[in-house]
Amino acid sequence: MSEHDPPPELDSRPQSRREWSGYMRSLVLPLGLVVAIVAGLLLYQSVRDGGSAAEDGYGTVALPAEKNPTTREPAAEQGRAAPDFLLRDIAGDEVRLSDLQGRPVLVNFWATWCTTCRIEMPALIAAYNKHGAEGLVVLGVNLRESEARAAPFVKDFGMTFPVLMDRSGEVARTWRIGGPNEGVPSSYFIDSEGVVQKVVFGLLSEKTLGESLALILAPRG
Repeated sequence: MSEHDPPPELDSRPQSRREWSGYMRSLVLPLGLVVAIVAGLLLYQSVRDGGSAAEDGYGTVALPAEKNPTTREPAAEQGRAAPDFLLRDIAGDEVRLSDLQGRPVLVNFWATWCTTCRIEMPALIAAYNKHGAEGLVVLGVNLRESEARAAPFVKDFGMTFPVLMDRSGEVARTWRIGGPNEGVPSSYFIDSEGVVQKVVFGLLSEKTLGESLALILAPRG
C-alpha cells in the first residue's frame, strides 16, 4: 500500500462483539433448518402416537367385500380400493366413506396449523362449489384437533363440505399421513367405484387439481 492509498476500514467494534455477531449470523440458516425438521417430527409423532385404537368405534373400518372392485386389499395408493373409515363430522354426524360409492370423492387431510392447507383451501372450496352438481363429494379430514379448534378455521374459510374429525389419528396413519415424504395437506382423488385414481402430497396447484378432478369426474367406461 502506497502512502497515498487510504487506510483500510477498520471494524471499531470490540473483538468480543464482532465474534458474537458472526456467531449469530452463522446460526440463522441452521436454526431455520432445525425448525423445519422439528415441525416434521412433531407431525410424525402426532400421527404415530395418536392411539392404537379408534375412539368410540370411529376410525378405520373394514371395507365390505362387495364394495371392493379390485382383487387386492384396500390401500391409500393409486389403483387400489380406498381404505374405508367411519368418522364424525364437526357437527357430530357420522360419515362412512364406502357409503359414498357411486359418487366421485376428494379426501383432503388438513390441520389448522398447516400454512399450505390455508393456501390451497380456497381452491378446494371453489372446486366443490363448481362440481358439486356433478356429484363431487369433498371430505376435509382434520388431523387430530378438537372441534373447538377447527371451527374458527372452517368458519373463516366458509367450508361448506363435510369436515371430519380424525381425533385419534388412526385414519391418517392408515392413509400414510405423517411419513417421511407425506404430511398435510394430502389429497386423494377417488372415483365413483371407490378406487384411488390420484394421490397428491403437498400443495395442489390449480393445474394439478383440475387434471386430478378430471380423472374422477369423467364417465368411466
